[in-house]
Amino acid sequence: MESVIVIVVLLLSSAYVNVLQAQQLPKFQQPQEQAFPSATPPQAITPASAAPQKPPADAVFYREISWSPDASRIGFSLMQDGKWNLYVMRADGSQLTKLTNDPNVNYYAVSWSPDGKQIACSARQRKDPKDAKTDIYVMNADGSGIHQLTTDPANDSSPAWSPDCKHIAFISDRDGKDHEVQIYVMRADGSEQTHLVKSATHDYDPQWSPDSKRIVYYAEKGDHQDQVWVVNADGSNPTLLTAGVGHNIYPSWSPDGKLIIFTSHRDGPENKMTIYTIKPDGSGLQRVSDQQTSFARFSRDGAQIGFLLGGYPRNAIYVMNTDGTAVKRLTP
Repeated sequence: MESVIVIVVLLLSSAYVNVLQAQQLPKFQQPQEQAFPSATPPQAITPASAAPQKPPADAVFYREISWSPDASRIGFSLMQDGKWNLYVMRADGSQLTKLTNDPNVNYYAVSWSPDGKQIACSARQRKDPKDAKTDIYVMNADGSGIHQLTTDPANDSSPAWSPDCKHIAFISDRDGKDHEVQIYVMRADGSEQTHLVKSATHDYDPQWSPDSKRIVYYAEKGDHQDQVWVVNADGSNPTLLTAGVGHNIYPSWSPDGKLIIFTSHRDGPENKMTIYTIKPDGSGLQRVSDQQTSFARFSRDGAQIGFLLGGYPRNAIYVMNTDGTAVKRLTP
């Protein structure tokens, strides 16, 4: 496990963000994107010689959420009993279904296919953490028929389907000069894997525009000032959207393509991440809600926003209207 921690430290120099919860709720910490997470993510970067921190027995930690195309279901990965697995539930929190249950594999980074028939994810073997690497897999929406797409010796993670169902964007450290995690694209069958964005930063969380013509992502260079960028689907014209202000993470598109939602502490102290939207040309920045979270996603029908509230080792999935009203907790 110590070797896994070393890998994570080398890859991510600013791996976690501490966040305080809103007024009536308990304090919490929320981690930043972890490109290739181990089964027990630490609360902060620790020296390579430090022993890994074991999560409490009652730890329940959600890493991300992915809405189904008809907005009726939510997929997510959950760490419980030190293991990561994939789940699906109804959008009201009912009918929880576990999709994976291999004691030797951790599964995370859920992405629903545009036709609702499949789910892409990342997976890492638990048997030998020293040699384990993360790869991308696809399974049927009921958890059956899982098959592997990437086999590169490097780490591949964070898959995202293009809305036209033809491609999957992902991140990898295979070509980075100094182990940078960067954006790649492949065909949905795993072929034609292409290095899309070449930069001196770590680039995370690629998300396609509704017309499949652009990809939004965020870049990190170790200064705790992550920035949101958008690039054409062929890798041309990378454009900074967030003007170098604040710490901005987990961007994604609204269903109509008119807005990009992300989280940031640009208007407040470093420990308060809240939800913002911005137009794809970088104009029209607006704070959506005072709800404090590092991860938020529009539902596919544009009626709600799903977000995570809480921090390692315990958090929960919430939804609210797009104007910030009617906040509802979906998970225990």
